[in-house]
Amino acid sequence: MDDTEVLRTWVTRQRWYAGKSHAPRLRILDAQPVPGARRYLLMDDAGSVPALYHVPLALVATPPTADAVVCDTADGYVVDATRHPDFAIGMLAAMGVDVGRVTGSRVLSAEQSNTSIVFEEDGEPTIILKLFRTLHHGENPDVTVQRVLSAAGSPYVPAFRGSVEAEWPDSGRESGVARGTLGFAQDFLPGVRDGWDVALEAARDRRDFTHAARELGIALAAVHGALGAELETVDAGPEQVAAVGATWRQRLAVAAAEVPAVAARRAAIDAVYQAALARAWPRLQRIHGDLHLGQVLAVPTGGWRVVDFEGEPLRPMQERAIPDLPPRDVAGMLRSFDYASAVAGGPDSGDWAADCRDAFVDAYAGAEGSVPLDAQLLKALVLDKAVYESIYEARNRPDWLPVPLAGIDSVLA
Repeated sequence: MDDTEVLRTWVTRQRWYAGKSHAPRLRILDAQPVPGARRYLLMDDAGSVPALYHVPLALVATPPTADAVVCDTADGYVVDATRHPDFAIGMLAAMGVDVGRVTGSRVLSAEQSNTSIVFEEDGEPTIILKLFRTLHHGENPDVTVQRVLSAAGSPYVPAFRGSVEAEWPDSGRESGVARGTLGFAQDFLPGVRDGWDVALEAARDRRDFTHAARELGIALAAVHGALGAELETVDAGPEQVAAVGATWRQRLAVAAAEVPAVAARRAAIDAVYQAALARAWPRLQRIHGDLHLGQVLAVPTGGWRVVDFEGEPLRPMQERAIPDLPPRDVAGMLRSFDYASAVAGGPDSGDWAADCRDAFVDAYAGAEGSVPLDAQLLKALVLDKAVYESIYEARNRPDWLPVPLAGIDSVLA
């Protein structure tokens, strides 16, 4: 199968394809046989930054589902190999996982930037494999962080099972070859619920959510503590502080240019930034980096599991591995409580969010592993998050723009 046009048509319809804002220019960078399939690596040269996509395909006599079909040929159907058991189980075996008891696999439909495959052992779902669709040179932080946390015995992440890497041509490297993560596997947690759904339901019913928020604060503190102990940490010196400040102000300038309400608050926001930049900062370390209620899972027996440490899929790996401010994760969750409250609506929605924020911060601050929370720095990080949200909402969901603007006003007040 080397029909680039057929591949282009199929790939650009997939949810994980990130180049929908431009006309694609796809070319086959590499194609290698793997158990049960052939792995294609497609380079899209059309965007401002070229993107490399991981597309395994299989030839079968009967397609598993209609939407898995890429095209039909005289020899059978070319299908998305993630839906073909021979490929899925073969990839799991390549990670060093014992597949002797695996009896089946299925692809989760809700995934967007990647593809997740659930495996059953003796009829019960026990393993989930995340296949990365956008590839970069270097180990994916989802693998680095979850492996480290699992090895440290953290109860707040699913147990890590294994990962697999591959090499591909890269003319920009001295060696001519890049190497990166194709996917990894971890325990499947039956009966868990997405944290966003749980919080939104509670907000709509005006049920107290402070106990769950406190448990979430304790979980995040433990994750930060383990990552700080096991992975690189650095002092936040003048150079690092200045770089963060420049990022804050650049984002604020973009928001002020696009959102008049942010422009009206620009001086007040910048004053908070200036005060935070003058404070003593905690050491920088690995963090989640994109933490919100949709990145945590509520376990039926109680407690939380933190997932999706991948970061922004289109950012280079070396950028995603740079040590960062732990309070950034705290700020992300605080904004997420506000969003859940706003979506739920109601006259006392602000009180529900405020109670959750207070419970979460208090629990985090008092838990083992937490990083000291400087109030001024946390304000700046919450503001930066809300400023980013204002840009996103103005561009994509103008009706939602009042949510981040209310968050900005709350901090400034």
